Amino acid sequence: MPKRRIFTRRSEASRFHLPVGLLLVVLAVGLCLLLPVSPLDLSTINVPGDDSSTPLPTRTPAPLPTKLHIGRIIFTCTRGDFNQLCWINADGTGDQQLTNVEAHNYYPVFSPKGGSIVYASNQNGGAFDLFLFVFDGARLIRLTNFIGNVISPSFSPDGGRILFANRAGEGPTSLWTIDNNGENADLLYAGPNTIVGADWSPSGETIAFAMADDTGAYQIFLMNADGSQVRQLTRGLPGIGGSVDWSPDGRFLLIHAGPEGDKNIFRVDVQAQTAAQLTEGGNNASASYSPDGQWIAFNSLRNNDQADIFIMRPDGTGIRQVTSNPEPDWQPQWEP
Repeated sequence: MPKRRIFTRRSEASRFHLPVGLLLVVLAVGLCLLLPVSPLDLSTINVPGDDSSTPLPTRTPAPLPTKLHIGRIIFTCTRGDFNQLCWINADGTGDQQLTNVEAHNYYPVFSPKGGSIVYASNQNGGAFDLFLFVFDGARLIRLTNFIGNVISPSFSPDGGRILFANRAGEGPTSLWTIDNNGENADLLYAGPNTIVGADWSPSGETIAFAMADDTGAYQIFLMNADGSQVRQLTRGLPGIGGSVDWSPDGRFLLIHAGPEGDKNIFRVDVQAQTAAQLTEGGNNASASYSPDGQWIAFNSLRNNDQADIFIMRPDGTGIRQVTSNPEPDWQPQWEP
């Protein structure tokens, strides 16, 4: 089939001549009429915000901080004749006293999603009970009612139960649990010796606690969350104190140990059963991981025996002072 001739040369015998400009217009219109027209394919068009499009190269912005001011820390603060609760931003700003009662308040911890704290207080009489403070509406809920002397509360990962150490009667301090509304207080584990600190693992499957061994020295033990299969974790580390804190990934435990008046923070590898010393001097205690695992808060007497809150990196570097009140600040815990 012969090719179609679109344009032909006019002969010299033509009776008239078209202007050149008009001829070019006619040629353009003819091309438009003869070329095939296809439907518009929307898939080939890059729409702003459409993930299927190929984005133009852009400069990658610097990552934002995980939290404003690195995060916030709640802690026990001695103010006058009583131990109160305070909090502060981890960069040292926003120091604020939360309680102001003629009673002692200890061991503050945040609920897993924030919005409330639980702590031990003797504000209703000589014995220490657990209290839950809900920030929304400033509601204070008493969780235990003279069931002994309670210390070291720790929320389960889902926030439904609270683990705590309790001395009921004349026996040694044991581990108990209670619902977050104050119901169903139950004895979980009555060890042979006194327990001074405990923490629920991030997975919810394991509980770590500090308990005296047969020599009277404290060691770290692990057990299943139902109170079964108790096993000793640390051996030969002298002078272990009464605080335990899991890393967010469940690999490590923070403890303090050493001679009286010269305690240091140690990071215990749970699987390898080894301990790495993170601080050197200063009489340090009560170490606590930040929610992202990038910082550790602890209290220290390194400034002329003044108890202040410090933070450091997980390997012990980058130590920064957070509080500087002339009265003692201790037992820091991070807000989720």
